[in-house]
Amino acid sequence: MRILFTLFSLFILAMQLRGQSQTNIQSDYSSFKKSHAIFDEKQITGSPYLTKRFTPATILRTDGTEIKDFKLRYNIYKNTMEFEKNGEVLAIANPATVQKIFMDGKIFTYSNYAISKNVNSSYFEVLYEGSYQLLKKYEVTINEPTEKSYSLDSVRFVRKSPQFYLRSSDGMAHLFYSQKSLIKVLQPISQNVIDQIHVHKINAKDEKQLIELMHYIDQKN
Repeated sequence: MRILFTLFSLFILAMQLRGQSQTNIQSDYSSFKKSHAIFDEKQITGSPYLTKRFTPATILRTDGTEIKDFKLRYNIYKNTMEFEKNGEVLAIANPATVQKIFMDGKIFTYSNYAISKNVNSSYFEVLYEGSYQLLKKYEVTINEPTEKSYSLDSVRFVRKSPQFYLRSSDGMAHLFYSQKSLIKVLQPISQNVIDQIHVHKINAKDEKQLIELMHYIDQKN
C-alpha cells in the first residue's frame, strides 16, 4: 500500500511539473508518517473561498487612499484576498496596509489577533463597529483521510464554524468562546452589561445576539 501511495504521489507531482496548475497545496498527513502528498487545488472537492467568483470591491488603505472597482475574492484557507491579472491569480502582497475592504455587502479588515500567548494576523469580517469592533473569522481546513480510506476523492475542503473576536483601542483582536471569556475580553465593563449577558443568556457563538449586545453596550456608554 505504501509503495502504491508513493507512486501515486510521484504521478501527481509529475503532472504539476508539466504546468497543469500554478497553485499547489502540500499536506503532511500524520497517518502517513514521512509521506507527503501534493495536490492540485482544483482536484480537491469543496471550496476554500467565501465566494468563488471575483466580486467588485473597494479597498481603503491605512494611508487613507482608496482603490475602487477592484475585483477580489477571499480565499479562507490561504487567508488571502485574491485578484486576477493577465489571467493569473495573485494575492494582495501587504495586507497590513489594508484598513478595510468593502466587498459584496460585507466589510473586511486585517488585524493582529491573540490566542493565549500567540499573536497572528488574519482577515476578519467586521460585524459591528462602535466601542468595540465585533469581528468574525472564517475557518476552512482540509480533511485528513486515513491510510485505509485514502483516495483523491476523500481529500476535501471543509468549512468550520466561524470564530468571534473583539477588538478595542489596543488594536489587538481577542478571541472569546463562552460567556466567561466574553466578559473577560470586555473588561472593564459595568455590572449592567454583565447582567445583560447572564439574564439574556447571550450565546458567545450567536452572531445576532452578539451584535445586539454591542448595540446595548454603546447605548449604556
